[in-house]
Amino acid sequence: MIPVGDSPASRLFIELSSYGSDLAEARDALDLATRGFEEGSVLADASRYLVGLAAIAYCRTVLHSNVRGRLTDYVGIPDELVDVHDRVKTYRNATVAHSQSELAVTYAVGVLDSGTLRVRDVAGPTVVVPLPDRVVLEFHGLIDVMERRLDEVLEPVRASLMKMLAGMERSQLEAAVRPEIQERWAHEFNPKTKRSRYPTGHTVYWDLVANAANE
Repeated sequence: MIPVGDSPASRLFIELSSYGSDLAEARDALDLATRGFEEGSVLADASRYLVGLAAIAYCRTVLHSNVRGRLTDYVGIPDELVDVHDRVKTYRNATVAHSQSELAVTYAVGVLDSGTLRVRDVAGPTVVVPLPDRVVLEFHGLIDVMERRLDEVLEPVRASLMKMLAGMERSQLEAAVRPEIQERWAHEFNPKTKRSRYPTGHTVYWDLVANAANE
């Protein structure tokens, strides 16, 4: 495996492929969530969180980013699925990423003794209303369509890069510069990095405690 050189076509391929990665993450999360709908499933308690993860992953493709455009710059949303798309975005913005909607309401509740009405405690329960199963299935259908439409845009770019590589000399292929992989310890973990449109490497973080436990 060799890196495809930096070019407008390779940058476009990277951008489109990164959308595909996000859509696959959203689809996988919804697949697990729907398994949780089955009676007795061990994923039942996790389904709501998995749907939230799917909403976050999907919306990464359609909301503003400082390092790439939007999926909708390349792929149109079918008219019959625009409403589903808008509901998922609103759910992500008002409930998952920010706690603003009535789908997650916290109450101040006094806990009284049932006989004497003596105050035993004050609790703050949060009532969370998950996405209805029907909306989750519609969301899954939206992802399926967007993946197919993305593939239609991606494949011609892939073909052009394959043709370019096929036309290169053996010496050029062997001289291709591999990504630079840096290694750091877990305590140096840095979430503030920003990827480039043509990445030339990344950092791997090692956890000393975990590694020692595996030895």
